[in-house]
Amino acid sequence: MHGIAIIGTGAIGRTHAEAFLRDGRCSMKALCSRTLSRSRALIDELCPEMAEGITLTDDWHTLLDRDDIDIVSIALPPAMHREVAEAFLRSGKHVLLEKPMALTLDEEDSMIQAERESGMRLGIVFQNRYYSAIQKAKRMLDDGCFGRILSVDAVSHWFRGVNYHDLYWRGTWKSEGGGCLTSQGVHQVDMLLWFMGGLPESITAIMDNRRHTNSETEDMGMAIMRFPSALGTFTVSLCDMDELQCFRFQCEKAAFTIPSWSVHVKKPQPNGYPEEDRDAEAELQRIFDSIPVSGKEGHDAAISRFIDSIENGTDPDATSMDGRNATHFIDAFYLSAAEGRTVSLPLGKDDPVYTTDGLVSHMPKFYSKTISRESQKGTMTLGSAAAK
Repeated sequence: MHGIAIIGTGAIGRTHAEAFLRDGRCSMKALCSRTLSRSRALIDELCPEMAEGITLTDDWHTLLDRDDIDIVSIALPPAMHREVAEAFLRSGKHVLLEKPMALTLDEEDSMIQAERESGMRLGIVFQNRYYSAIQKAKRMLDDGCFGRILSVDAVSHWFRGVNYHDLYWRGTWKSEGGGCLTSQGVHQVDMLLWFMGGLPESITAIMDNRRHTNSETEDMGMAIMRFPSALGTFTVSLCDMDELQCFRFQCEKAAFTIPSWSVHVKKPQPNGYPEEDRDAEAELQRIFDSIPVSGKEGHDAAISRFIDSIENGTDPDATSMDGRNATHFIDAFYLSAAEGRTVSLPLGKDDPVYTTDGLVSHMPKFYSKTISRESQKGTMTLGSAAAK
């Protein structure tokens, strides 16, 4: 059995705990939270039979030397990710980290160095990769069913109320590292780069804050992208009551959408105008339907696959470099929007957004954060990819 510690027992920490317990290979050893009553309530609801063996603490440092803990799940605000992850890696623990990996590339480079020097595994939770339609489409793309990608349209539209940023750590560049692109759109950024096989060559972006008046950061943005063999668009919003989160890939042999799967094939008439190629569509649908799925999706699959990587001695599905690539894309987007120009990738250490201080000083502050609350009531939602 793997000994698990959860650092941060808010809504996402609870989601991690549930997934670890459902996996069946884990024993909860410790919960760390600023509010111990929240940790007690989580135990009472999820695993009361384990209560006597679970340490409750408000100081994560006290868990560093525990030899009964081998996996640490970090579900803290982004500004705390670097310090806590590095400390647990260097203490000989595998670390699973909630997105985003950290605030900026300099922090993530330091974390990757700690991972390499410690020999431990650092995985990032990008749970949207694991929904069945997305897994099947990626398999078909890798197998050549669609041919080369020509263009992609990525949509990352979410809804959060104006009071969303009232929580103490949200709504500033220094504490959150960005707005809707960093906190919500990072899921679609990760999947975009996963499907495209890497970063774009350039990004031209704009951003604004049209509604969330208690936040310095953006609540919408748009970009056009040039990949080595494709063009693309990316739109992100925190103001969309439809909450559309999707991709449309135009490929040599077909066009397909995810996570709401559809596939379309056209063939040319003698005059060049299109007609439906129903046989080709039916064959692609047959392949899609024939691909087996694991039975686990979302966080359950992400966490089980991370445990698999530890037991099999392999890299996690979503590695620290995947986390860095997502931040790399996001910071290039922000730099382009802030400076009103096309930005070429990769970024370098001399770019102003490479460091946290540089990002904070370089970004526009759309509004001043004036409300800061310790907690908020209500339930957490995971986006349209998780909807059944």
